Amino acid sequence: MPAKTRYLAVDDDPAFHLVLTQLMMMLGYAAPVCVSSAAEALALLADPQAEFDAVLLDIQMPGMNGIEACQRMRAMPHHRDTPVMMITTMNGRDYVDQAFAVGATDYLTKPIHRLELQARLGMLDRLAAERKRSRSLLYAMDAMGDLPGVDFDFEDAVSLPKSEMLIDYLGLENHLLTLSRLRLYAHTAIAFQVTGASGLFNRLNRLEYLDYMADVGAAIAAALKSQTFLLAYAGSGEFVCVLNRTQPVDALQIEQDIATELAAFEPIYAKLNLPLPVVRAGTGVSSGLFFPSAVKTMLRRARMAVRGQNWMLSQVMAG
Repeated sequence: MPAKTRYLAVDDDPAFHLVLTQLMMMLGYAAPVCVSSAAEALALLADPQAEFDAVLLDIQMPGMNGIEACQRMRAMPHHRDTPVMMITTMNGRDYVDQAFAVGATDYLTKPIHRLELQARLGMLDRLAAERKRSRSLLYAMDAMGDLPGVDFDFEDAVSLPKSEMLIDYLGLENHLLTLSRLRLYAHTAIAFQVTGASGLFNRLNRLEYLDYMADVGAAIAAALKSQTFLLAYAGSGEFVCVLNRTQPVDALQIEQDIATELAAFEPIYAKLNLPLPVVRAGTGVSSGLFFPSAVKTMLRRARMAVRGQNWMLSQVMAG
């Protein structure tokens, strides 16, 4: 049986509400709460006690569209990480990019099919359940008093402090999967690695480490401001960026631009007795995507590229 996830469905088409409700009930879900406008949805979601675990959101609606609605929802602290899936007829690259840029978790195009809906809802169920477990753990840790309220491993692709330029790593994967399903292949992945990140992780508390990585993320985003891109923290002191292009990437120039952006933080880091971040960029990786495994392979290749370059650089310096 599906997880007991409470869904909010937002769409201005009553016929779609009927179809969606029937499909979800056929799959063993409770009927979603359906509203016909973004304003209605935001009014419901504004209540911190609202018990919605996930949101299904149309893009094109009268008044406020789904892109703006998702952005406003993400500004609500209690819904910053609530799973959001866009379900829409809009299948252009611009709509897909905008949706993930404002925090969408997944993207499904109409008309919807039962098996695909089942698979996507299953993912949202797992995310919603993990979100509940994480929050329960944080509440328990906070109550104990002598433990930090944030804990994670070095390898974890955690969410960094709120930034309009950063999305979650799972969102980046789902963005690529969506592009693949829509046969939109003109993109390149490039990874960035913070030199000495593992040592910093051991030295700093978790909140300090998140702030440090958030500064790096902001610098990478600023260095790429002339590009169309999505950027995510991937764990292990690494970031992965998906650029809306297939032309060769000048990694050295990007590294220099990042260093220039980070130079502004030097007085702050000096006072904190912390090293100024040094960021290395890997070579760009392009690939036609047809299967979920190909998405993970592309992102892994990008991360291996920057690790390989850093290893070679360390050998040169050691020699």
